[in-house]
Amino acid sequence: MSATNESELLDAWEAFTAQLTTLGQDAITGAPTDIERLDGLRFILRQLAYREEQIIEFPGDAAPELFWAESPTRKVFADCPDTIYHQFSVAKGGRYRVTGTRGGSPYISFTAYRAGVSDRVVADLHDGELDIAADGTFTLDVGGPEGDGSWLDLGDDAAFVIIREYTHDRVNGVKATFAVEQLEPATGHRPELTTDRMVSALALLGMGLGFVNDATVRLSEELRLRPNQMDEAAAELVSEMAGTPHNHYQLCYVQLAEGEALELGLTPPPCRYWSVHLNNWWLESPEFRDGQSVCVNDSQAVRDADGVVRMLVGPDDPGSGNWLDTKGRRETILLARYLLPEDELPPIVTRVITI
Repeated sequence: MSATNESELLDAWEAFTAQLTTLGQDAITGAPTDIERLDGLRFILRQLAYREEQIIEFPGDAAPELFWAESPTRKVFADCPDTIYHQFSVAKGGRYRVTGTRGGSPYISFTAYRAGVSDRVVADLHDGELDIAADGTFTLDVGGPEGDGSWLDLGDDAAFVIIREYTHDRVNGVKATFAVEQLEPATGHRPELTTDRMVSALALLGMGLGFVNDATVRLSEELRLRPNQMDEAAAELVSEMAGTPHNHYQLCYVQLAEGEALELGLTPPPCRYWSVHLNNWWLESPEFRDGQSVCVNDSQAVRDADGVVRMLVGPDDPGSGNWLDTKGRRETILLARYLLPEDELPPIVTRVITI
């Protein structure tokens, strides 16, 4: 009787599900509110879906395909509701070509990342550094030696590339388009799953889920120590979470009593794009598919006569101005981001008010 893979797969599955059980228990016992416990379990399921695709469905040794790293229903590390995120995996020594059209969004970028948990950015390129033809089309070579045109370095250890498109109008704006092909090495049909690949995938899934959970909770707990004030230091942690180097962040943990709201006053410097948006404990943007007011960007913001943008964070619509709807939540996290700011970021003034 020939040997089977049954025992090896059972061991790998039991180790993975034990990690999954621990993550779920930690989410339930560690979240600060009932709604965040529910969000926590959904967060784990969303991350599981993403990492299964990344590791098993779209591996680096197969022909590259663009897939959604984040979406309206897949969120991580303070995703921006205005941003469309595409990802493709790369192989060591691989050469790729991305082609597309620039569109009308204020910013697109291409960032190569390592698979580790620190020093993750290998190289980065934004549209201002991209050769764009008069008709709006572009070609970007990825990996291999630098040529005469636009090029993104993969170094020796890049594992994936994320394409970001920041929009002013996610629904109606003129979007960029992207396609990716592999130049070297040649690829064939995708191989069937093997026992070694599945065992490795389960181990990586558990490791990835643990990293995302730990990094997210660490930042949220740090912010919660200083409620209702912008925290500049914590922004460095966001930058470690596979963000774009062109963004500059400010964060605030909002903690309100019944009948309170948080008022913000900010004077953003000239930049490609800026916004302020809500996040839950797990650094996910709230539901925005049905038009909820969870993000205000530079094209939408109403400025006062003195040039200051005043914003109200709370459950009640003030009827005018800039409002972020907490949907009844008394605890939430704010993230302000500025893309390629031309000047230093002024502090955001916060004040708890009675409504």
